[in-house]
Amino acid sequence: MYTDELITELISCQKMIVDPPKELKGRNSFLKRHFSLISVDGNYSFNGFITQSLIFSENFSIGLAFNPKEEKGKIILLRCNGPHGAIKDVSHHAVCHIHKAAADRINTGLKPEGLIELTQEYSTIEDALQFYVKLINLLPDDKRKYFPPPSTQIDMFKSE
Repeated sequence: MYTDELITELISCQKMIVDPPKELKGRNSFLKRHFSLISVDGNYSFNGFITQSLIFSENFSIGLAFNPKEEKGKIILLRCNGPHGAIKDVSHHAVCHIHKAAADRINTGLKPEGLIELTQEYSTIEDALQFYVKLINLLPDDKRKYFPPPSTQIDMFKSE
């Protein structure tokens, strides 16, 4: 049985990357990157993913999946999404939003990440990525190595 406390622990425990992000071109005009993580104490294994539409750059998802040792498959714990078009009865798709897993959903066999909150923490994929690595508590060295913050410096002498 999963608990909301365990889900919070899985999301917030300090993590390190064990298999660095690899860029893959996906189907349906999306770029995808996948990477593997473990908790620093070695108790938990995770997969991270980043997807972004090649057509609509604001359509992205950055997520964390838990790989339970005692059962087959994975459980999506978290997805930080950009706006990807509002549809009837799903108005949160029109703005940046976060999907989080809930214990009752996992325990009853529903899609885990059914808790949805609107956010103003990010508005671009670059900002969402920085929010995500902080939220999942990625080791500072791994943040700098694999997901450095975007430069705010303008290089006026850079040749195109």
